[in-house]
Amino acid sequence: MTLLTTPLDPPSTHTPTPHQREVEQPRGSGAAASLAIATTLAGLSAGFFFTYQISVTRGLAIVDDTTYVESFQAINATVRNAPFAVVFFGTVPAIGIAMAMLRSATRATRALLTTALILAIAVVVITFAGSVPLNEELALVTDLDQASDARATFETTWNRLNMARTIASIGAAGALAIAAVGFRPNLRT
Repeated sequence: MTLLTTPLDPPSTHTPTPHQREVEQPRGSGAAASLAIATTLAGLSAGFFFTYQISVTRGLAIVDDTTYVESFQAINATVRNAPFAVVFFGTVPAIGIAMAMLRSATRATRALLTTALILAIAVVVITFAGSVPLNEELALVTDLDQASDARATFETTWNRLNMARTIASIGAAGALAIAAVGFRPNLRT
């Protein structure tokens, strides 16, 4: 007997065992919507960091020191905007909500959601513990005669931190995508 049912299946009179209850999928479209939102936000976050990794940092690597510092200062000053805030600050809560909505999902789905949450939190921690302090230090450079020293202090470390954020955010998005592909809500009431 399968516990995943379609609306055409007759109601079951069978009482599931504790193990069978564990594999029953959550009911309703709220669970599916929460998973879709979390997956979308994590995917946008991964795309943001991936784009930096494959284009922005590579493009800035070939410019002179003054252009590098001025460009990075401009990027850092403008990245703090509403769409970025929704994606960056919304991903962790969205995953948390999906976890709450899917608490009766399969063990595999819960493990994927937990993995995604840990990786999304890692992105936030890396950002605030590493990238933001570097950005703030670079923002203080006003004498462009110091651009070479500022770049030498900033670039390699920032790029490594961004690589870590890229890997973590892609992992979070991937875990959520796998959970979403395997998720089938039980729409029976």
